[in-house]
Amino acid sequence: MSTSTIPNINGIPAIGLGTYPLMGPQCIETVKMAVGLGYRHIDTAQMYGNEKDVGRGIAACGVARAELFVTTKVDPGNLSRARFADSVKRSMNDLGGPADLLLIHWPPADGEIGAMLDLLKAEQQKGMAKRLGVSNFSPRMLRQAVSHLGNVACNQVEFQPLLDQERLKTVADELGIPLVAYSPIARGKALTLPVVKEIAGRLNRPPAEIVLRWIHQQGVIIIPMTTKVENAASNLNIFSFELSDADMAAISAVGTASGRTIAPSWMAGRWND
Repeated sequence: MSTSTIPNINGIPAIGLGTYPLMGPQCIETVKMAVGLGYRHIDTAQMYGNEKDVGRGIAACGVARAELFVTTKVDPGNLSRARFADSVKRSMNDLGGPADLLLIHWPPADGEIGAMLDLLKAEQQKGMAKRLGVSNFSPRMLRQAVSHLGNVACNQVEFQPLLDQERLKTVADELGIPLVAYSPIARGKALTLPVVKEIAGRLNRPPAEIVLRWIHQQGVIIIPMTTKVENAASNLNIFSFELSDADMAAISAVGTASGRTIAPSWMAGRWND
């Protein structure tokens, strides 16, 4: 697939490669495979422990670093003033240069968001990142991020058919901040939904394409992880068709507030504050 057919959302390629939990040679080869297919957006994080392997894959992929869009995220354990800058420096060394997008991976358990956002902005001022964003931020936190950063490139969150994220998306849209969907197929659970299977059969497309198209059609960026070349190639087909309004609504009707697949205990009661 030509990379020119992959749209951008707020300057971010609309589909990318998620790399969790890939490590070692498998991570390196998967990055190379995805870039070879036409992916230009690669997502990693300090928490994943694979930034060095992602960097090796980027270095060996045969495409200039300037043509790629690389995202990484600061680990919750590195959000203090004593650790933040050094952790970002290590990440950039491992990735072979500044990030195109640097995120706060999770809001701190103590709720003190402002100080870490100021640390994030300082890294951009030092040239460590072209764009800044957040991940797993609630509507209130997202408003606070805007007040500190001004321009927030995205909020990376779990976004998949089993989870109702309407309130968060409404606020994000109001603020002009696109969402980035991690766990877009809910670790495979979304592919077995009767409504997804019915639409897939009717349109003669794999269930994963239906789910990813449903996400993309809402203006949400997607970062699915797969090590299989056939699945990675199939995922790029989502830009070649559209779902009807009725199909979109039928899939959206499945979601509930309790549909998360990733829900750490410290975030209980904070998702929609």
